[in-house]
Amino acid sequence: MKYLGRTIRIVGNFVTDKTVKTKHGTYMKFGTFLDVDGDFFDTVHFPPSLVAYPLRDWGLYLIEGKVVEEFGCPAIEVSRCGKMPLKTDPRSV
Repeated sequence: MKYLGRTIRIVGNFVTDKTVKTKHGTYMKFGTFLDVDGDFFDTVHFPPSLVAYPLRDWGLYLIEGKVVEEFGCPAIEVSRCGKMPLKTDPRSV
């Protein structure tokens, strides 16, 4: 809540999402992620950002967006996000 109204960047481990059809017939998503401390945070992906930066698969995402509050719960309105590459395990190479 201390970042309310500010644009932030955060890395999160993708947990789940919910796809919703808007009244205009386009799709948006609500996402849930885990941060580095193991705390959950929620994201809102409106149609323009979802088309440009889709959630494709499980993994770590770098998320940029504005912190908003709805019904006393903070969420991040995503402006950009992208899946982060993972280093391969050197034992398996």
